[in-house]
Amino acid sequence: MDYNQLNWDDLINIGFVGIMFFVLLYALGVYAYEKKVIYFYYSLYIFVLGIYLFSRSEFVYNNIISGIEAYLPRVNFLITDTFQYIAHFAALQFGILFLHAKKDYPIFYRAAYYVRIFFFTAIVLSILNIGTSNNLVFNDWLSNIERTIATIATIYMQIVILAQRKNRLVIFYMVGSILFLVGAVVSVFALDVIFMRIGTLLEILLFSLGLAYRSNLIQKERNIFKERMISETQEKEELLNRYNEDLKRQVLERSEALINEQQLFEREKQKVLKLSLEKEIDRVKMTALRSQMKPHFLFNALNAIRALIIKNDAHQAYDYLTDFSRLVRYILESSENDYVSLEEELKMLKIYVRIERMRADNGFEYSVNVDSSIDKRAISIPPLILQPFLENAIVHGVDTAKENQIISLKISLLSSSIIKFEVQDNGRGREKESNENKFTELGKKKSMAVELTKKRLDLLDSDQAKLEIEDIYLEDGSAGGTKVVLYLPLIKYGKKIESNIS
Repeated sequence: MDYNQLNWDDLINIGFVGIMFFVLLYALGVYAYEKKVIYFYYSLYIFVLGIYLFSRSEFVYNNIISGIEAYLPRVNFLITDTFQYIAHFAALQFGILFLHAKKDYPIFYRAAYYVRIFFFTAIVLSILNIGTSNNLVFNDWLSNIERTIATIATIYMQIVILAQRKNRLVIFYMVGSILFLVGAVVSVFALDVIFMRIGTLLEILLFSLGLAYRSNLIQKERNIFKERMISETQEKEELLNRYNEDLKRQVLERSEALINEQQLFEREKQKVLKLSLEKEIDRVKMTALRSQMKPHFLFNALNAIRALIIKNDAHQAYDYLTDFSRLVRYILESSENDYVSLEEELKMLKIYVRIERMRADNGFEYSVNVDSSIDKRAISIPPLILQPFLENAIVHGVDTAKENQIISLKISLLSSSIIKFEVQDNGRGREKESNENKFTELGKKKSMAVELTKKRLDLLDSDQAKLEIEDIYLEDGSAGGTKVVLYLPLIKYGKKIESNIS
Protein backbone atom coordinates (compact mmCIF):
# COMPACT_ATOMS: atom_id res chain seq x y z
CA MET A 1 0.00 0.00 0.00
CA ASP A 2 1.62 3.26 -1.15
CA TYR A 3 0.63 6.05 1.25
CA ASN A 4 2.37 8.57 -1.02
CA GLN A 5 -0.69 8.28 -3.28
CA LEU A 6 -2.91 9.82 -0.55
CA ASN A 7 -4.41 13.21 -1.41
CA TRP A 8 -6.81 15.53 0.40
CA ASP A 9 -9.85 13.68 -0.92
CA ASP A 10 -8.48 10.44 0.49
CA LEU A 11 -7.75 12.04 3.87
CA ILE A 12 -11.28 13.47 3.95
CA ASN A 13 -12.60 9.99 3.07
CA ILE A 14 -10.64 8.45 5.94
CA GLY A 15 -11.96 11.11 8.32
CA PHE A 16 -15.49 10.45 7.08
CA VAL A 17 -15.09 6.72 7.71
CA GLY A 18 -13.72 7.40 11.20
CA ILE A 19 -16.77 9.49 12.10
CA MET A 20 -19.14 6.89 10.66
CA PHE A 21 -17.30 4.16 12.57
CA PHE A 22 -17.73 5.89 15.94
CA VAL A 23 -21.41 6.59 15.25
CA LEU A 24 -21.82 2.92 14.27
CA LEU A 25 -20.18 1.79 17.51
CA TYR A 26 -22.52 4.07 19.49
CA ALA A 27 -25.62 2.77 17.68
CA LEU A 28 -24.57 -0.86 18.16
CA GLY A 29 -23.89 -0.20 21.84
CA VAL A 30 -27.35 1.29 22.35
CA TYR A 31 -28.91 -1.64 20.45
CA ALA A 32 -27.03 -4.17 22.60
CA TYR A 33 -28.14 -2.38 25.79
CA GLU A 34 -31.77 -1.51 25.00
CA LYS A 35 -32.56 -4.31 22.49
CA LYS A 36 -34.62 -1.85 20.37
CA VAL A 37 -34.81 -2.83 16.71
CA ILE A 38 -34.70 0.80 15.54
CA TYR A 39 -31.01 0.93 16.50
CA PHE A 40 -30.34 -2.26 14.53
CA TYR A 41 -31.64 -0.70 11.31
CA TYR A 42 -29.83 2.54 12.12
CA SER A 43 -26.58 0.60 12.55
CA LEU A 44 -27.18 -1.37 9.34
CA TYR A 45 -27.82 1.85 7.42
CA ILE A 46 -24.62 3.48 8.71
CA PHE A 47 -22.56 0.36 7.99
CA VAL A 48 -23.61 -0.28 4.36
CA LEU A 49 -23.69 3.41 3.45
CA GLY A 50 -20.27 3.95 5.04
CA ILE A 51 -18.78 1.00 3.14
CA TYR A 52 -20.32 2.24 -0.11
CA LEU A 53 -18.96 5.81 0.23
CA PHE A 54 -15.58 4.64 1.55
CA SER A 55 -15.12 2.46 -1.55
CA ARG A 56 -15.73 5.45 -3.87
CA SER A 57 -12.09 6.53 -3.45
CA GLU A 58 -9.46 5.74 -6.09
CA PHE A 59 -6.91 5.10 -3.35
CA VAL A 60 -9.25 2.67 -1.55
CA TYR A 61 -10.10 0.87 -4.77
CA ASN A 62 -6.47 0.50 -5.88
CA ASN A 63 -5.16 -0.59 -2.48
CA ILE A 64 -8.09 -2.45 -0.86
CA ILE A 65 -10.95 -3.31 -3.22
CA SER A 66 -8.66 -4.55 -6.01
CA GLY A 67 -6.98 -6.87 -3.53
CA ILE A 68 -10.32 -8.30 -2.44
CA GLU A 69 -11.35 -8.73 -6.09
CA ALA A 70 -8.50 -11.22 -6.46
CA TYR A 71 -10.61 -13.56 -4.28
CA LEU A 72 -14.09 -12.12 -4.90
CA PRO A 73 -14.03 -10.76 -8.47
CA ARG A 74 -17.46 -9.15 -8.27
CA VAL A 75 -17.22 -7.57 -4.84
CA ASN A 76 -17.19 -4.06 -6.33
CA PHE A 77 -20.63 -4.65 -7.91
CA LEU A 78 -21.89 -5.88 -4.54
CA ILE A 79 -20.68 -2.72 -2.79
CA THR A 80 -21.71 -0.34 -5.55
CA ASP A 81 -25.25 -1.59 -6.16
CA THR A 82 -26.45 -4.12 -3.59
CA PHE A 83 -25.21 -2.10 -0.62
CA GLN A 84 -27.17 0.91 -1.91
CA TYR A 85 -30.37 -1.15 -2.01
CA ILE A 86 -29.71 -2.43 1.51
CA ALA A 87 -29.10 1.17 2.67
CA HIS A 88 -32.43 2.28 1.18
CA PHE A 89 -34.24 -0.63 2.84
CA ALA A 90 -32.63 0.02 6.24
CA ALA A 91 -33.31 3.78 5.99
CA LEU A 92 -37.00 3.14 5.29
CA GLN A 93 -37.31 0.68 8.17
CA PHE A 94 -35.59 3.20 10.42
CA GLY A 95 -38.01 5.94 9.30
CA ILE A 96 -41.07 3.77 10.02
CA LEU A 97 -39.91 3.08 13.58
CA PHE A 98 -38.53 6.58 14.15
CA LEU A 99 -41.83 8.27 13.27
CA HIS A 100 -44.13 5.65 14.86
CA ALA A 101 -45.59 5.48 11.35
CA LYS A 102 -47.99 2.60 11.96
CA LYS A 103 -49.77 4.64 14.63
CA ASP A 104 -49.21 8.29 13.65
CA TYR A 105 -48.80 8.17 9.84
CA PRO A 106 -50.91 5.31 8.42
CA ILE A 107 -50.70 6.58 4.81
CA PHE A 108 -46.91 6.73 5.03
CA TYR A 109 -46.89 3.26 6.59
CA ARG A 110 -49.03 1.72 3.82
CA ALA A 111 -46.86 3.24 1.11
CA ALA A 112 -43.70 2.14 2.90
CA TYR A 113 -45.04 -1.43 3.04
CA TYR A 114 -44.93 -1.80 -0.77
CA VAL A 115 -41.68 0.15 -1.15
CA ARG A 116 -40.03 -2.19 1.37
CA ILE A 117 -41.11 -5.18 -0.71
CA PHE A 118 -39.60 -3.58 -3.80
CA PHE A 119 -36.29 -2.80 -2.03
CA PHE A 120 -36.07 -6.33 -0.69
CA THR A 121 -36.78 -7.74 -4.15
CA ALA A 122 -34.07 -5.53 -5.64
CA ILE A 123 -31.57 -6.77 -3.04
CA VAL A 124 -32.35 -10.42 -3.85
CA LEU A 125 -32.22 -9.90 -7.62
CA SER A 126 -28.94 -8.01 -7.35
CA ILE A 127 -27.30 -10.74 -5.28
CA LEU A 128 -28.57 -13.45 -7.64
CA ASN A 129 -27.31 -11.56 -10.71
CA ILE A 130 -23.87 -10.88 -9.20
CA GLY A 131 -23.60 -14.47 -7.99
CA THR A 132 -24.48 -15.98 -11.38
CA SER A 133 -24.10 -14.35 -14.80
CA ASN A 134 -23.44 -10.78 -13.61
CA ASN A 135 -25.38 -9.36 -16.54
CA LEU A 136 -24.23 -5.72 -16.66
CA VAL A 137 -27.23 -4.58 -18.70
CA PHE A 138 -29.64 -6.07 -16.16
CA ASN A 139 -27.54 -4.64 -13.35
CA ASP A 140 -27.72 -1.10 -14.81
CA TRP A 141 -31.46 -1.49 -15.50
CA LEU A 142 -32.16 -2.62 -11.94
CA SER A 143 -30.03 0.19 -10.52
CA ASN A 144 -31.86 2.87 -12.54
CA ILE A 145 -35.29 1.48 -11.64
CA GLU A 146 -34.40 1.19 -7.94
CA ARG A 147 -33.01 4.71 -7.70
CA THR A 148 -35.99 6.18 -9.58
CA ILE A 149 -38.54 4.48 -7.35
CA ALA A 150 -36.52 5.35 -4.24
CA THR A 151 -36.46 9.03 -5.25
CA ILE A 152 -40.18 9.16 -6.10
CA ALA A 153 -41.14 7.27 -2.93
CA THR A 154 -38.95 9.54 -0.79
CA ILE A 155 -40.54 12.71 -2.20
CA TYR A 156 -44.07 11.31 -1.85
CA MET A 157 -43.58 10.11 1.72
CA GLN A 158 -41.91 13.40 2.70
CA ILE A 159 -45.00 15.26 1.48
CA VAL A 160 -47.30 12.86 3.36
CA ILE A 161 -45.57 13.16 6.73
CA LEU A 162 -45.21 16.93 6.32
CA ALA A 163 -48.97 17.25 5.74
CA GLN A 164 -49.76 15.10 8.80
CA ARG A 165 -46.98 16.34 11.06
CA LYS A 166 -47.61 15.27 14.67
CA ASN A 167 -44.40 16.40 16.39
CA ARG A 168 -40.84 17.60 15.84
CA LEU A 169 -39.58 14.14 14.93
CA VAL A 170 -40.78 14.86 11.41
CA ILE A 171 -38.41 17.86 11.18
CA PHE A 172 -35.36 15.76 12.09
CA TYR A 173 -36.33 13.03 9.62
CA MET A 174 -37.26 15.34 6.74
CA VAL A 175 -34.29 17.71 7.01
CA GLY A 176 -31.86 14.81 7.35
CA SER A 177 -33.32 12.99 4.35
CA ILE A 178 -33.36 16.18 2.23
CA LEU A 179 -29.73 16.99 3.07
CA PHE A 180 -28.71 13.47 2.05
CA LEU A 181 -30.74 13.72 -1.19
CA VAL A 182 -29.23 17.13 -2.03
CA GLY A 183 -25.72 15.81 -1.37
CA ALA A 184 -26.36 12.79 -3.58
CA VAL A 185 -27.77 14.92 -6.45
CA VAL A 186 -24.93 17.45 -6.28
CA SER A 187 -22.39 14.61 -6.30
CA VAL A 188 -23.93 13.24 -9.50
CA PHE A 189 -23.72 16.56 -11.31
CA ALA A 190 -20.37 17.66 -9.81
CA LEU A 191 -18.87 14.18 -10.30
CA ASP A 192 -17.44 14.42 -6.79
CA VAL A 193 -18.57 12.02 -4.04
CA ILE A 194 -17.48 14.44 -1.29
CA PHE A 195 -20.87 16.22 -1.49
CA MET A 196 -22.65 12.93 -0.82
CA ARG A 197 -20.32 12.29 2.13
CA ILE A 198 -21.18 15.72 3.55
CA GLY A 199 -24.92 15.10 3.05
CA THR A 200 -24.57 11.70 4.72
CA LEU A 201 -22.76 13.15 7.75
CA LEU A 202 -25.41 15.86 8.14
CA GLU A 203 -28.17 13.27 7.83
CA ILE A 204 -26.54 10.99 10.42
CA LEU A 205 -26.08 13.98 12.74
CA LEU A 206 -29.77 14.95 12.47
CA PHE A 207 -30.91 11.33 12.86
CA SER A 208 -28.77 10.99 16.00
CA LEU A 209 -30.21 14.22 17.41
CA GLY A 210 -33.67 12.98 16.45
CA LEU A 211 -33.11 9.68 18.29
CA ALA A 212 -32.07 11.61 21.39
CA TYR A 213 -35.18 13.80 21.08
CA ARG A 214 -37.32 10.71 20.53
CA SER A 215 -35.90 9.04 23.67
CA ASN A 216 -36.64 12.23 25.60
CA LEU A 217 -40.26 12.20 24.33
CA ILE A 218 -40.69 8.57 25.34
CA GLN A 219 -39.27 9.29 28.80
CA LYS A 220 -41.63 12.25 29.21
CA GLU A 221 -44.58 10.08 28.20
CA ARG A 222 -43.51 7.47 30.74
CA ASN A 223 -43.24 10.13 33.44
CA ILE A 224 -46.67 11.49 32.56
CA PHE A 225 -48.14 7.99 32.67
CA LYS A 226 -46.44 7.32 36.00
CA GLU A 227 -47.74 10.57 37.46
CA ARG A 228 -51.24 9.78 36.20
CA MET A 229 -51.11 6.32 37.78
CA ILE A 230 -49.91 7.81 41.08
CA SER A 231 -52.70 10.39 40.93
CA GLU A 232 -55.32 7.72 40.18
CA THR A 233 -53.97 5.56 43.00
CA GLN A 234 -54.20 8.47 45.41
CA GLU A 235 -57.75 9.20 44.28
CA LYS A 236 -58.69 5.55 44.82
CA GLU A 237 -57.09 5.61 48.27
CA GLU A 238 -59.05 8.74 49.14
CA LEU A 239 -62.23 7.14 47.85
CA LEU A 240 -61.50 4.01 49.86
CA ASN A 241 -60.85 6.07 52.98
CA ARG A 242 -64.16 7.89 52.52
CA TYR A 243 -65.88 4.57 51.97
CA ASN A 244 -64.33 3.18 55.14
CA GLU A 245 -65.45 6.22 57.10
CA ASP A 246 -68.98 5.89 55.72
CA LEU A 247 -68.95 2.20 56.55
CA LYS A 248 -67.81 2.85 60.11
CA ARG A 249 -70.51 5.48 60.48
CA GLN A 250 -73.17 3.08 59.19
CA VAL A 251 -71.99 0.33 61.53
CA LEU A 252 -72.07 2.74 64.48
CA GLU A 253 -75.50 4.01 63.51
CA ARG A 254 -76.76 0.47 63.16
CA SER A 255 -75.28 -0.49 66.52
CA GLU A 256 -76.93 2.52 68.12
CA ALA A 257 -80.21 1.56 66.46
CA LEU A 258 -79.92 -1.96 67.85
CA ILE A 259 -79.23 -0.58 71.32
CA ASN A 260 -82.26 1.68 71.02
CA GLU A 261 -84.37 -1.27 69.92
CA GLN A 262 -83.13 -3.28 72.86
CA GLN A 263 -83.99 -0.44 75.22
CA LEU A 264 -87.44 -0.26 73.65
CA PHE A 265 -87.90 -3.97 74.25
CA GLU A 266 -86.96 -3.42 77.88
CA ARG A 267 -89.55 -0.64 78.28
CA GLU A 268 -92.25 -2.80 76.70
CA LYS A 269 -91.53 -6.02 78.61
CA GLN A 270 -93.72 -4.94 81.53
CA LYS A 271 -96.77 -4.70 79.23
CA VAL A 272 -96.80 -8.24 77.84
CA LEU A 273 -97.49 -11.66 79.24
CA LYS A 274 -94.72 -13.92 80.52
CA LEU A 275 -94.69 -16.16 77.45
CA SER A 276 -94.62 -13.26 75.04
CA LEU A 277 -91.90 -11.67 77.14
CA GLU A 278 -89.69 -14.77 76.94
CA LYS A 279 -90.08 -14.99 73.16
CA GLU A 280 -89.34 -11.31 72.80
CA ILE A 281 -86.17 -11.68 74.88
CA ASP A 282 -85.09 -14.64 72.75
CA ARG A 283 -85.59 -12.62 69.58
CA VAL A 284 -83.55 -9.73 70.97
CA LYS A 285 -80.77 -12.13 71.91
CA MET A 286 -80.73 -13.52 68.36
CA THR A 287 -80.52 -10.01 66.89
CA ALA A 288 -77.66 -9.15 69.24
CA LEU A 289 -75.73 -12.25 68.19
CA ARG A 290 -76.11 -11.35 64.52
CA SER A 291 -74.97 -7.82 65.23
CA GLN A 292 -71.84 -9.22 66.92
CA MET A 293 -71.02 -11.39 63.90
CA LYS A 294 -71.23 -8.57 61.37
CA PRO A 295 -68.55 -6.32 62.88
CA HIS A 296 -66.36 -9.41 63.31
CA PHE A 297 -66.65 -10.22 59.60
CA LEU A 298 -66.34 -6.58 58.49
CA PHE A 299 -63.20 -6.11 60.60
CA ASN A 300 -61.46 -9.03 58.84
CA ALA A 301 -62.47 -7.79 55.38
CA LEU A 302 -61.28 -4.22 56.08
CA ASN A 303 -57.94 -5.57 57.27
CA ALA A 304 -57.60 -7.49 53.98
CA ILE A 305 -58.28 -4.35 51.91
CA ARG A 306 -55.80 -2.42 54.05
CA ALA A 307 -53.14 -5.08 53.35
CA LEU A 308 -53.69 -4.79 49.57
CA ILE A 309 -53.38 -1.00 49.74
CA ILE A 310 -50.12 -1.31 51.68
CA LYS A 311 -48.83 -3.64 48.94
CA ASN A 312 -49.82 -1.01 46.33
CA ASP A 313 -51.95 -3.62 44.55
CA ALA A 314 -54.59 -1.09 43.42
CA HIS A 315 -56.21 -3.37 40.83
CA GLN A 316 -56.79 -6.23 43.25
CA ALA A 317 -57.85 -3.81 45.99
CA TYR A 318 -60.47 -2.41 43.60
CA ASP A 319 -61.79 -5.93 42.81
CA TYR A 320 -61.75 -6.75 46.51
CA LEU A 321 -63.61 -3.56 47.36
CA THR A 322 -66.27 -4.25 44.71
CA ASP A 323 -67.00 -7.70 46.16
CA PHE A 324 -66.82 -6.29 49.67
CA SER A 325 -69.45 -3.64 48.87
CA ARG A 326 -71.79 -6.36 47.62
CA LEU A 327 -71.36 -8.26 50.86
CA VAL A 328 -72.00 -5.16 52.95
CA ARG A 329 -75.19 -4.55 50.97
CA TYR A 330 -76.28 -8.14 51.62
CA ILE A 331 -75.53 -7.83 55.34
CA LEU A 332 -77.42 -4.55 55.64
CA GLU A 333 -80.39 -5.84 53.62
CA SER A 334 -80.62 -9.12 55.53
CA SER A 335 -80.13 -7.63 58.99
CA GLU A 336 -83.88 -7.04 59.46
CA ASN A 337 -84.88 -10.58 58.46
CA ASP A 338 -84.84 -13.77 60.45
CA TYR A 339 -84.49 -15.86 57.31
CA VAL A 340 -83.14 -15.54 53.78
CA SER A 341 -83.40 -17.91 50.84
CA LEU A 342 -80.74 -20.59 50.49
CA GLU A 343 -80.04 -19.22 46.99
CA GLU A 344 -79.20 -15.75 48.33
CA GLU A 345 -77.02 -17.18 51.11
CA LEU A 346 -75.03 -19.29 48.60
CA LYS A 347 -74.49 -16.23 46.40
CA MET A 348 -73.17 -14.34 49.42
CA LEU A 349 -70.87 -17.24 50.35
CA LYS A 350 -69.53 -17.40 46.77
CA ILE A 351 -68.50 -13.74 46.93
CA TYR A 352 -67.13 -14.14 50.45
CA VAL A 353 -64.94 -17.11 49.42
CA ARG A 354 -63.81 -15.19 46.32
CA ILE A 355 -62.62 -12.39 48.62
CA GLU A 356 -60.82 -14.85 50.90
CA ARG A 357 -59.16 -16.57 47.91
CA MET A 358 -57.85 -13.15 46.82
CA ARG A 359 -56.40 -12.69 50.30
CA ALA A 360 -54.81 -16.13 50.15
CA ASP A 361 -53.41 -15.69 46.61
CA ASN A 362 -55.80 -18.43 45.42
CA GLY A 363 -54.16 -20.86 47.82
CA PHE A 364 -57.22 -23.11 48.07
CA GLU A 365 -60.18 -24.32 45.98
CA TYR A 366 -63.86 -24.08 46.91
CA SER A 367 -66.66 -26.38 45.75
CA VAL A 368 -70.40 -26.46 46.42
CA ASN A 369 -72.57 -29.56 45.98
CA VAL A 370 -76.34 -29.06 46.43
CA ASP A 371 -78.63 -32.07 46.24
CA SER A 372 -80.76 -31.90 43.08
CA SER A 373 -83.95 -32.37 45.13
CA ILE A 374 -83.40 -29.08 46.98
CA ASP A 375 -85.24 -25.97 45.77
CA LYS A 376 -82.77 -23.25 46.69
CA ARG A 377 -85.29 -20.46 46.22
CA ALA A 378 -87.94 -22.09 48.38
CA ILE A 379 -85.78 -23.13 51.34
CA SER A 380 -85.00 -20.43 53.93
CA ILE A 381 -82.20 -20.35 56.51
CA PRO A 382 -80.97 -17.80 59.08
CA PRO A 383 -78.70 -15.21 57.39
CA LEU A 384 -74.93 -15.62 57.77
CA ILE A 385 -75.38 -18.97 59.52
CA LEU A 386 -72.81 -20.79 57.32
CA GLN A 387 -70.20 -18.02 56.89
CA PRO A 388 -68.41 -18.56 60.26
CA PHE A 389 -67.72 -22.22 59.44
CA LEU A 390 -66.27 -21.35 56.03
CA GLU A 391 -64.22 -18.61 57.68
CA ASN A 392 -62.86 -21.08 60.26
CA ALA A 393 -61.99 -23.58 57.49
CA ILE A 394 -60.16 -20.87 55.52
CA VAL A 395 -58.35 -19.14 58.38
CA HIS A 396 -57.60 -22.11 60.63
CA GLY A 397 -57.95 -25.11 58.33
CA VAL A 398 -56.12 -24.23 55.13
CA ASP A 399 -52.43 -25.08 55.33
CA THR A 400 -50.57 -22.62 53.06
CA ALA A 401 -47.50 -24.89 53.14
CA LYS A 402 -49.42 -27.61 51.27
CA GLU A 403 -50.84 -27.76 47.78
CA ASN A 404 -54.33 -28.86 46.68
CA GLN A 405 -56.11 -27.33 49.67
CA ILE A 406 -59.85 -27.79 49.19
CA ILE A 407 -62.87 -26.52 51.11
CA SER A 408 -66.19 -28.07 50.20
CA LEU A 409 -69.79 -27.27 51.09
CA LYS A 410 -72.34 -30.09 50.71
CA ILE A 411 -76.07 -29.54 51.20
CA SER A 412 -78.57 -32.40 51.38
CA LEU A 413 -81.95 -33.32 52.88
CA LEU A 414 -81.62 -35.57 55.89
CA SER A 415 -85.37 -36.00 56.04
CA SER A 416 -88.54 -34.20 55.05
CA SER A 417 -88.06 -31.81 57.97
CA ILE A 418 -84.27 -31.46 58.35
CA ILE A 419 -81.66 -29.99 55.99
CA LYS A 420 -78.01 -30.94 56.45
CA PHE A 421 -74.94 -28.74 55.73
CA GLU A 422 -71.38 -30.15 55.65
CA VAL A 423 -68.32 -27.88 55.57
CA GLN A 424 -65.13 -29.89 55.11
CA ASP A 425 -61.46 -28.99 54.59
CA ASN A 426 -58.34 -31.10 54.07
CA GLY A 427 -56.10 -28.77 56.06
CA ARG A 428 -54.07 -29.01 59.21
CA GLY A 429 -56.82 -30.16 61.58
CA ARG A 430 -57.95 -28.73 64.91
CA GLU A 431 -55.27 -30.39 67.05
CA LYS A 432 -52.34 -28.99 65.06
CA GLU A 433 -53.97 -25.57 64.80
CA SER A 434 -54.59 -25.56 68.55
CA ASN A 435 -50.94 -26.44 69.28
CA GLU A 436 -49.62 -23.78 66.92
CA ASN A 437 -51.84 -21.07 68.45
CA LYS A 438 -51.66 -22.22 72.07
CA PHE A 439 -49.76 -19.17 73.29
CA THR A 440 -51.10 -16.63 70.81
CA GLU A 441 -53.96 -14.21 70.82
CA LEU A 442 -55.33 -16.03 67.80
CA GLY A 443 -55.66 -19.21 69.82
CA LYS A 444 -57.92 -17.43 72.29
CA LYS A 445 -60.15 -15.76 69.70
CA LYS A 446 -60.30 -18.13 66.76
CA SER A 447 -63.67 -19.75 67.67
CA MET A 448 -65.55 -16.51 68.48
CA ALA A 449 -67.74 -16.64 65.33
CA VAL A 450 -68.43 -20.37 65.81
CA GLU A 451 -69.43 -19.82 69.45
CA LEU A 452 -71.78 -17.03 68.41
CA THR A 453 -73.35 -19.34 65.84
CA LYS A 454 -73.83 -22.06 68.48
CA LYS A 455 -75.74 -19.53 70.59
CA ARG A 456 -77.86 -18.60 67.56
CA LEU A 457 -78.69 -22.28 67.10
CA ASP A 458 -79.73 -22.53 70.76
CA LEU A 459 -82.17 -19.67 70.19
CA LEU A 460 -83.82 -21.12 67.08
CA ASP A 461 -86.41 -22.78 69.32
CA SER A 462 -85.98 -26.13 67.59
CA ASP A 463 -84.57 -29.40 68.82
CA GLN A 464 -83.68 -30.19 65.21
CA ALA A 465 -80.96 -27.53 65.09
CA LYS A 466 -77.60 -28.92 66.15
CA LEU A 467 -73.90 -28.71 65.35
CA GLU A 468 -71.25 -31.45 65.07
CA ILE A 469 -67.52 -31.04 64.50
CA GLU A 470 -65.44 -34.03 63.40
CA ASP A 471 -61.68 -34.41 63.07
CA ILE A 472 -60.54 -36.23 59.93
CA TYR A 473 -57.45 -38.46 60.04
CA LEU A 474 -55.47 -40.01 57.21
CA GLU A 475 -54.46 -43.65 57.03
CA ASP A 476 -51.10 -42.87 58.64
CA GLY A 477 -52.85 -41.28 61.61
CA SER A 478 -51.94 -37.70 60.69
CA ALA A 479 -54.49 -34.89 60.61
CA GLY A 480 -56.46 -34.77 57.37
CA GLY A 481 -58.73 -31.83 58.05
CA THR A 482 -61.99 -30.97 59.80
CA LYS A 483 -65.66 -31.51 58.97
CA VAL A 484 -68.46 -29.38 60.42
CA VAL A 485 -71.99 -30.77 60.14
CA LEU A 486 -74.91 -28.39 60.74
CA TYR A 487 -78.52 -29.56 60.99
CA LEU A 488 -81.36 -27.03 60.60
CA PRO A 489 -85.12 -27.38 60.52
CA LEU A 490 -86.46 -27.29 56.95
CA ILE A 491 -88.26 -23.98 56.42
CA LYS A 492 -89.90 -23.18 53.11
CA TYR A 493 -90.93 -19.78 51.78
CA GLY A 494 -89.88 -17.89 54.86
CA LYS A 495 -89.50 -14.15 54.78
CA LYS A 496 -87.04 -13.51 51.94
CA ILE A 497 -85.01 -10.51 50.82
CA GLU A 498 -84.47 -9.22 47.29
CA SER A 499 -80.76 -8.72 46.69
CA ASN A 500 -78.59 -7.51 43.80
CA ILE A 501 -75.78 -9.97 44.49
CA SER A 502 -74.29 -11.39 41.28
